Amino acid sequence: MLASVPAANAVDVPTNVTFRLTFDDYPDPDTVRSNSILLTSGYFWVPGNYGVDLISKTAMMRPINTLAQGLGYSLHLRPALSSLAGCPGTSRDIEFITGHGPAETPAPETPKFDAVQRILDSRCGGGSCHLAPDAADGGCLAAPAAGLSLCPSEAWDALVGTPSRQNDSLLLVEPGDSARSYLLRKLLPAKGTGGPITGVYGQREPPGEPLPEDQLRVIAAWIDAGAVR
Repeated sequence: MLASVPAANAVDVPTNVTFRLTFDDYPDPDTVRSNSILLTSGYFWVPGNYGVDLISKTAMMRPINTLAQGLGYSLHLRPALSSLAGCPGTSRDIEFITGHGPAETPAPETPKFDAVQRILDSRCGGGSCHLAPDAADGGCLAAPAAGLSLCPSEAWDALVGTPSRQNDSLLLVEPGDSARSYLLRKLLPAKGTGGPITGVYGQREPPGEPLPEDQLRVIAAWIDAGAVR
């Protein structure tokens, strides 16, 4: 583990804290749950909701209820949390004390699909792979690569709720869950090589340089907000 929020032995931690554990490789969201990240106070277990921010390689846990003020807690990380490559984690216990109330958390912006489409238009038309490089026929191809049409009139239907042809255990876009969406995994570069990450078949997309983080964030935020049209 590279970093944690809160840090070990932190004090005045907001009572509405979201715990973030950052690693040097992509966490497997199927292993991020109560047997791998456990929050306790004394003998009491604190339930929470779990998730993964694949872009920052971060596992997250948000308690269901606000934590008590001025109380000591322990966050327990266990080896059951593994990477997508199958590497097990380590054991770590993070002690902290809460402060006197919650922190202000502004509501995140929810990107529209139009913002996602602009990214697709700019990076997915090279070589006429998934959409035409010009406006002819609305940018749609008769036979797009891998049967995936990303032209404006067809992209949403082609992506949202559609099983991946390369990994049928995942949807291309799983509304509300970017970490389990094959589209995002297909766009992420592997550590060191920049190629596809574990569980992704064929090449990492798009060819050439990976998408910059700000564009990946737009796509992930759109998916996590429900992937609305």
